[in-house]
Amino acid sequence: MEFISKRFTDKEGKMFHTGVGEGELAPSVLMPGDPARSKIISGCFKDAKFISSRRTYTTYTGVTPNTDTPISVVSSGMGPLCVSTVAEELKHVGLKNLIRVGTGAALLTDYEPGRIIIATGCVRGDGCSYEYAPAEFPAIADPYVVKALVMAAKEFGEDPIVGLYRAHDSYYRETSTAMISTYERMKPWVDAGVKMVENESAALFTVCHRLGIRAGSICVSHTSMVEGTPYYVGPDSQEAYPWAFEPDFMAKRILQCSKIATRAVEILEELLKDI
Repeated sequence: MEFISKRFTDKEGKMFHTGVGEGELAPSVLMPGDPARSKIISGCFKDAKFISSRRTYTTYTGVTPNTDTPISVVSSGMGPLCVSTVAEELKHVGLKNLIRVGTGAALLTDYEPGRIIIATGCVRGDGCSYEYAPAEFPAIADPYVVKALVMAAKEFGEDPIVGLYRAHDSYYRETSTAMISTYERMKPWVDAGVKMVENESAALFTVCHRLGIRAGSICVSHTSMVEGTPYYVGPDSQEAYPWAFEPDFMAKRILQCSKIATRAVEILEELLKDI
């Protein structure tokens, strides 16, 4: 059952945490974690206008390049609490579709770094989503958003991996660069066919479902979490991404991911016309 929180604003009538007001947000929003990426993603829009930057939430609004569909980007910061705040606050100022544009670590034994992985759903390893629904509730991406993301990726010549993510909210407990060993923790999810580990999508899908917001996630994989496989990066690695010999490799892949998500907003509008 859809629900909505109490509207919580500052003295100027802006949403208290995100700083976004009425008329400043498009119905479709792209959501990176890093606030610096909001400006990068806004470069994929036409007529992008800076709206606000408050805490970890940096916002730009413009239109898409092909169909002039209104679009915004709002960074969330890191972790599920921040994601739930974006969804809760922006619902009050017109949010209808929310797409995470981020990065994560693959749980695949056969893949290349920089592959784009689109979520169909997410294993709920976080804590935030349990404030919204019991353990049995599935964290599922909106099927129309998934379809739009896949279609857009193929238009850009990508062959996206499509499947389940696992999300958690403790970076230093489930990240191979920060833990001594992740094998025991990761093996059940590798065996179950989960494609990627990140931090935000379980909360994103659960919260957005309860709020009546369509949600999806598209992420670039930067390393493998599976020990003993190519492109695994562990705690003894001297570089975060030792395979990235090309300058700005991840920056280029994140930009490609951003362009795909922007195009997906246009496709989504067409898919939803007759619904």
